[in-house]
Amino acid sequence: MQDGMVFTFTSEVQEDADGVHLWQVPVGITIVGVSLCAEAFTGSPTGFNVDIQAGGSDVITAVAANTAGTVGTWWSTHAGGTNAPVAVAAKTTLEVDVNLVAGSSPKADYTLVIYALPGTV
Repeated sequence: MQDGMVFTFTSEVQEDADGVHLWQVPVGITIVGVSLCAEAFTGSPTGFNVDIQAGGSDVITAVAANTAGTVGTWWSTHAGGTNAPVAVAAKTTLEVDVNLVAGSSPKADYTLVIYALPGTV
């Protein structure tokens, strides 16, 4: 992915919550891939996924990594997948919502990587 951009986020002992990661992109970008991996869970959740919002609207939903140590992905056609790439305008606020399902006070330690191209493709 020549001239690609990579946004990496980590969290430890993260509960189910909206707006866990918030940032603003300085230039227009196109999201072409997402990789999510939980290193560990506590509270025995039965499901773990993230949603990505741009400007308050869901643009990528339910990227799942339900098993610790197993990577879950979302790939656009630009990166060999089947999903449409997501164009994000300059100065848009992006947000990551963390979703944990069931369990007893579930929490996750994870790494999230978002792959993008500069400009809106």
